Amino acid sequence: MNNRFAHLNLEALYGIPLLCPVTKCQSQMSPLEMLAHLLMRHSPQESMIEIGEDVPKQYEVEVDKLTPGRNHSMGVIAYGGSPKTGLSFAVTPDLQVVHHLPIILMLYVSPPVLNTEQTYIFYLVSPVASRLVSAHVTLLDGAHAHEKHGLRCLRNSLDSPLTDSEGRLYCNTDYLLYTANDIRELCLSGKQRRIFVKIVLHGEPDPLEVDA
Repeated sequence: MNNRFAHLNLEALYGIPLLCPVTKCQSQMSPLEMLAHLLMRHSPQESMIEIGEDVPKQYEVEVDKLTPGRNHSMGVIAYGGSPKTGLSFAVTPDLQVVHHLPIILMLYVSPPVLNTEQTYIFYLVSPVASRLVSAHVTLLDGAHAHEKHGLRCLRNSLDSPLTDSEGRLYCNTDYLLYTANDIRELCLSGKQRRIFVKIVLHGEPDPLEVDA
């Protein structure tokens, strides 16, 4: 990991709770528990949106509403890969989980520490650490005029990057790091204190995939 971020305990992020993204639901739990909660306690049309392969999706981030030291859900995705004839859409009551990979796009903001710049950490949570699905994630300013790429870090520093993984995130495996200065620059170049996170997913999902 880059020395600027050596103080971060990235593994600990999976134990930090987040608030359920469904309106009026006040449940709080860890990211993987939240994924199970969304699948079992909420209907698909109120908890997630279907995204296909190579289809960009943007989520608005109101920077001033982010709480340091907490996890935040930027979006809940039912990733369907390329179009498949005869399969239901993920946002209807007859969600076919076997044909879609549920993913939460997460954001964690590190607490303020003296002489240390705050860090904004994006990562993807799914039921399996899929090697078949990857994502390009970038940030845009409020005017969509400037796009910024983050620094990708592996969850386990002993792991080898996956083949052709440059610039891509894999579920439960990678992190994308931005500094507070990165966020500040985007806020100043666009609509004040408001940015967008763009995600483009690739590959064919298999929720029954077994980790190698």
